[in-house]
Amino acid sequence: MPRFLAIHSVPGITEEEFRHALSEARRWRPDGRATILKVYCDLGRGKLFSECEAPEQAQFEEWIRVLGWSYDAIYNVDLVQQSGRFWKL
Repeated sequence: MPRFLAIHSVPGITEEEFRHALSEARRWRPDGRATILKVYCDLGRGKLFSECEAPEQAQFEEWIRVLGWSYDAIYNVDLVQQSGRFWKL
């Protein structure tokens, strides 16, 4: 399944706001075919990084829209390395 990584600018976001936004996002499978895997937060720089598996980027964009966030960019993930394992998507 294709995987995507989005970068978001959210200047001044606090840990409380981050937790609240994502606790409200109960639809981790936005359309039954897409899955939000992780969301990383850099509080100091006001940056978020969200990772999703979905058949198409549009399903990921819809989830981001529902959260009320914008994004600086969305990238396709072609290769992954984790704990010494590599795989091609």
